[in-house]
Amino acid sequence: MSFIKGEKKTIKVALVGNPNVGKSVVFNYLTSSYVDVSNYAGTTIEVNIGNLKLSETEKHSFGYAFQIIDTPGIYSVSNLHEEEAVTRDYILEADLIINVVSALSLGRDLFLTKQLADMGKPMLVLINQYDEAQKHKINVKVKAISQALGLDVELSSATLGEGLEELRNHILHFIDNAKFKPGRISKEVDNYCVPYLEMVFDRASALLIAEADAEVAKANDIVLPSNATSRRKEIYNIRNREVDELVREAVSEIQFAWMDKLGDLFLNPVIGSFTAVVVVYTFLFLFLGVFVAGTTVDFLENSIFKAYYEPFMRNLVGSVLPYDGSSMASTLFTDPARALGTILVGDYGVLTLTITYLYALLLPLVFGFYLGLAFLEDSGYLPRLAVLVDGVLSSLGMNGRAIIPLILGGGCVTMATVTTRLLSTKKEKLITIALLGLTIPCSAQLGVIQGLLTNIGGFLPWLIWGGTLFLVFVLTGLVLNKLVPGECGHFVSDIPPIRLPIFKNLMQKTIQRTKVFMNEAIPAFFIAALVVSVLQVTGILKNIINWAEPIMADVLLLPKEVTLSFILGMIRRDFGAFGLMEIPLSAAQLVTVCVVLTLFVPCIATVAVMIKEKNLKIAMGIWVSSWILALGIGAILARVLPFIL
Repeated sequence: MSFIKGEKKTIKVALVGNPNVGKSVVFNYLTSSYVDVSNYAGTTIEVNIGNLKLSETEKHSFGYAFQIIDTPGIYSVSNLHEEEAVTRDYILEADLIINVVSALSLGRDLFLTKQLADMGKPMLVLINQYDEAQKHKINVKVKAISQALGLDVELSSATLGEGLEELRNHILHFIDNAKFKPGRISKEVDNYCVPYLEMVFDRASALLIAEADAEVAKANDIVLPSNATSRRKEIYNIRNREVDELVREAVSEIQFAWMDKLGDLFLNPVIGSFTAVVVVYTFLFLFLGVFVAGTTVDFLENSIFKAYYEPFMRNLVGSVLPYDGSSMASTLFTDPARALGTILVGDYGVLTLTITYLYALLLPLVFGFYLGLAFLEDSGYLPRLAVLVDGVLSSLGMNGRAIIPLILGGGCVTMATVTTRLLSTKKEKLITIALLGLTIPCSAQLGVIQGLLTNIGGFLPWLIWGGTLFLVFVLTGLVLNKLVPGECGHFVSDIPPIRLPIFKNLMQKTIQRTKVFMNEAIPAFFIAALVVSVLQVTGILKNIINWAEPIMADVLLLPKEVTLSFILGMIRRDFGAFGLMEIPLSAAQLVTVCVVLTLFVPCIATVAVMIKEKNLKIAMGIWVSSWILALGIGAILARVLPFIL
């Protein structure tokens, strides 16, 4: 590949590596932010793409634009899984490969490194997490690895920012830098590639065809032989043998630190199960419920927004327009000025309760959820939880990998539904999607519910709510496992070491996810609040509430005002708890409504994704089932809980 200096050219730099090696931290440093997060064409695999950060001087010195691509984590380049196929396509298009490997797991990671080297692409190997390797007393002989691969090898500790500025400078001088060159190609593997080199004139494609990549073969009008799969196994065996020899020579024996022993304990069936209960209790009840939804939200809502902001806005608007505080009267046509004032600062005013809900309730709850999730991810606990629950989820027609979308559903059920693409069988995907739609609350709804429950009696209401959902989750999964044809896929997971998360990385990940969530929620909720306010001033809302009164009063034994929460919940699940704090409810009623809202219908966006991922029939089946399930369970609780609470 040749470039002419001064020619405007975009140089594509692909970060490639196994899961949990720190690629995303490297990407964040190189680009300063997630510039573009999008789904790869024809898939739901998210790929982060950004431009290399440049100083003003560098912008004028270089005639190139450097595009950094954070590819999905893979163990090999192939088309066996969606993530591998997506990464493969980016590798084939890339001008430069930065292969990120972990100093903690070189025996695993270098298989991919050898495969990339055999492709003949310009590349550099970045051995990351070197600080942790030193803590574990792992001695890595960098020179030996570099000589064996025929590639330049650099060290980094990405979470500490060490070695990344040097990497950035290498990329800036890519064209003149001799460090970036194709690696040493394995002679044994090369023999398999020779027959295809004259056909495709591209070593990377030749290697993939030799390894039985049907898509690459088809793109080059080549028919794979009948022994293609066995030939791939032969190549993989050669590569594994070469990696084993290299690791024996270049990596010392690992001496486990106390964190490794702790990580092993988390996988113990007894200790691990007890730990999981403690983690759920601490995260959902103590942190998200008591601290965030209780203390934090109470302070922001009552001591700031309702004490200062809302009175200020009502006085400001009231000096110009009249408004009704709690009236359901139709004023839009009889008194337009009063109707406008009510829309702005009334019960559901877009300038009062809407702002309070978004920034005093929604924002801290979403931030708190994603902060807790980031801690569990970066500490290495989540993969251990997946292994621990694999047996339980298998009995429900899924495997341990399904814990990923199920936990992500606590952030946003819509996006979690998309991530079911990670699951290997149609049966697993369908059951997981159904359980997400029926039993998993999103972050804001979850947070509000935790706050409501902790405010009315602490642990017992929370236990009833959680126990009911768990029972519904298990029973629904057992039924679906019997009814849905097919088999559950095998579960294989990489287990990263237990580590203490870096505060800076936790905050960066939390803030980014919160921004994405709020950017979607803010306009949607303003529209929803505006619609509700218009329904209020036209008198339609009163009619809807009156129409729903028999269901609320006779079936759920709830006041008719709760109807609004169900209406908004159909638009977005996180709006489902809207206004509940303003309605006087007994402890039994509050637990009932919290359970019903959690089990209630998926929001519009989730239904749309269900239709896309499956079909209209399945999506409508889940939607109708959620009505039956929510109202049925609610009716039972409404009549039992008064004797308990």
